[in-house]
Amino acid sequence: MSSKIKEIKTKKTHWLDIINASHDDLKYLRQTFTFDPLDVADCSPMLQRQKINDRKQYVFIVLQFPIYGRATGAVEPSEIDTFVSKKQLVTVHDGRLKPLVDFFNLCQTDTLTRANLEQDEPMVIFFKILNKLYDYCYPILNHINLDIDRVEKDILKRAEEETIKNILSIKRNIVNFQKTMQSHYGILQNFVEIMGELNASRELKTEFYNLISHTKDIWNTLVNYKDTINALHETQSSMTSLKINEIMKTLTIFSVIVFPLTLLAAIFGMNTIQSMPFVEQEHGFWYVLAVMAFAVVCMFGYFKKRKWL
Repeated sequence: MSSKIKEIKTKKTHWLDIINASHDDLKYLRQTFTFDPLDVADCSPMLQRQKINDRKQYVFIVLQFPIYGRATGAVEPSEIDTFVSKKQLVTVHDGRLKPLVDFFNLCQTDTLTRANLEQDEPMVIFFKILNKLYDYCYPILNHINLDIDRVEKDILKRAEEETIKNILSIKRNIVNFQKTMQSHYGILQNFVEIMGELNASRELKTEFYNLISHTKDIWNTLVNYKDTINALHETQSSMTSLKINEIMKTLTIFSVIVFPLTLLAAIFGMNTIQSMPFVEQEHGFWYVLAVMAFAVVCMFGYFKKRKWL
C-alpha cells in the first residue's frame, strides 16, 4: 500500500484517506475493493463534475468545496471524492481541505476523538466530515462580506481603478463559490434517499437534512452578496459616467467659448487691411482684445443663465 494512503480501522469502519492519488493508488483501489472502474477513474487529480452514483453496494459522491487562497485573495474549488459503504469509507482529495486533513490526523493522534470514532459507522463519519467542511465555508463567507463592506466604504474615497479591481475580484470569488455549491443540495437530497439501502438510522437522516439546510443557507447568502456587489458595481459605473460627463461638459464649454475668439482671430487675420476695422487705428489691437473679452463675457453670461455652469 502506498505511503499516500492512510487508514484508520475501528470495530465498524475501515477508513482510507488518500491525498493526491497517483495511478498506483487508483490501481490499488480497483484491486482491493469492488469499486466501479469509472468511479475510480473519477478520482484522478483533475476536477470532475459533481455527482452521486448509487452502486447498490456503495455510494460514490464527488463534491467540491471552496478554499480561500490568502496569497492570491481568490476563492478556488477543491474536490473530495468519497466511497461510502456499510463497512468502508474512502476519501480522495488534494490535501487543501484543511478541516478534512485535521480531522483525520486528530482521529489518528487524539485518544478521545479515536474513542468516539470507534462506535461510528462510515455514514456517520461521512456526516462529520461534511459538517466540518460546511462549517469551513462560513469564514470564507464572512471574508467576502468584509470585502464588500470595505468596497462600500471606499467607493467614494479611493481611486476608481483600484475600486473596480476590488469589485471584480469579489464578483469572481462569489461566482467561484457558487459554482462549487450549486450541486450540493441535489446531491445530498439524493444521498438521503439512498441511505435506506445502507441501513441508516432515522436520526442520521435528520442530521443530513440539517446539512441540506446548511447548503440552502450558504446559497442564499451568496445570492445576497451577489446582488449587493452588483448594486455597488452599478453605483461605481454611474459615478464614473457622471465624472466623464462632467469632464466632457467642461471641455465642451471651453470649446464653445474659444470658438468666437478663434473666429475673430481668423477674420482679423485676413489680408483685407483697407476695409478691416480698427486695423489702422492707434489702439486697434486693444479694441480687438476688448471685442474678444466682451464675447467671452457674453458666452459666460449665457451659460450661467442656462445653468450650465
